[in-house]
Amino acid sequence: MRLLRSIGTMAAVFLFAFSISLYTFRAARGSDHQDSPTVVKNPLADITDVYAFPDPHNGSRVALAMDVRPLIPSGMYAGIGLDPHVLYQIKIATKGVASNSIKEDTVIQFTADTTGSSQHITLYGPAAPNEVGTTNTLVAKTGTFDFGKVAKLGKGIKVFVGPRRDPFFFDLAQFFKIIPDRNYMNHPHTPPATATSFRFAHADQKIILNGVNYGTAGSNDCVIKKPHDYLAPYDVLSIVIEMPKKMLAPAGGSPGVIALWATTATPHGHPE
Repeated sequence: MRLLRSIGTMAAVFLFAFSISLYTFRAARGSDHQDSPTVVKNPLADITDVYAFPDPHNGSRVALAMDVRPLIPSGMYAGIGLDPHVLYQIKIATKGVASNSIKEDTVIQFTADTTGSSQHITLYGPAAPNEVGTTNTLVAKTGTFDFGKVAKLGKGIKVFVGPRRDPFFFDLAQFFKIIPDRNYMNHPHTPPATATSFRFAHADQKIILNGVNYGTAGSNDCVIKKPHDYLAPYDVLSIVIEMPKKMLAPAGGSPGVIALWATTATPHGHPE
């Protein structure tokens, strides 16, 4: 399953006697965790990762998760909620994946009504988007639920938005040895690299990337030493939706391989 992450901006326009929010964003790919000045300024708009996995107890259901707000010290998330000025979206393409002719045909949207952890979250969709690409408006409302609590919204949809342990594993100390210029503390005098690979606990550990088997850590002369998960003591805010797989089937078809990515955006084009 292809996982793409995006972070961006949006703009508000007014038409006649009412307003229509237009959400625009610049596409970016990768796991953020404070990877740019924009998300550092507003961590509530910082997408760390996007996940998709089948329900282990029911093969007809699927769960999608979008994590934001990295580096919350473990258990210290009191008063932290989604940003009410940010639109959180999960975008999906249910066809054209095999031929790489991906075009979004389903969107899932989340908004918050206020700041803090006493907020209410509103889910829109899953539904066909009103617009495709970098300009979006809200689709039909599905339901509203409390932050930090699992809720059932009908049609087999379950949702949760709240703090969870960051599941992303990253050996940051070793990464800075491989690519020292990514450590802002070194600028403008970047030291030379002192490592050529991440650390692997065992020489026989397999290296598989995008379904391709590259052998073992030992056969690739990787560093054999216990890695350290820098993110282990940190939490994130998780936006999770569980639903029947048939909701992600192309029109007139059956559920299959999908493309999945996420976006965040603010009304005035820059973070709070």
